[in-house]
Amino acid sequence: MKVNNDINGLMDSVNDGSTSAFMWEWFTTKPFVDAGKVKFIGSVPTPWPSWLIAAHPSPTRAPVDAIRVFLEGLTTYVRDFNSPKSRESANVQFIETHFGYPAEDIKAWLQTVAYPESCLQIPEKVITDTLSSVLEKAGVVKAPEGGFSVETFVETAVAKLS
Repeated sequence: MKVNNDINGLMDSVNDGSTSAFMWEWFTTKPFVDAGKVKFIGSVPTPWPSWLIAAHPSPTRAPVDAIRVFLEGLTTYVRDFNSPKSRESANVQFIETHFGYPAEDIKAWLQTVAYPESCLQIPEKVITDTLSSVLEKAGVVKAPEGGFSVETFVETAVAKLS
């Protein structure tokens, strides 16, 4: 596996042949596709919503309490961003100003993206679909006999399964 650091490193490596392909969110890459810097070859929808955070709790790197506080705060901002009023104007203006995307693309993206009601809850289906529909098919994980135990993948002191 080669680390390419960011979208520019990925585009450079795909174009020089040192990387065969990369996966990135469609609307983030669309301006580069539109400019002819990279070629779109397909789509693999993720089974998880935006703002689903993966973390490895540890006392030194990411204490459970710190992760919980972060996710509680993040939930407040996600709810505000996801409000109909924000989606109609403030979000479009913010993204257009700070990231330079065309308003038409921003509005199209906002129609496709889903946000969790709480960043502290993970739907069980998200875990099972990620494991079986994505990671197992890609050969990253192999289901143990009897299937996966969803609880193995969620630190319940931080987040709750729903």
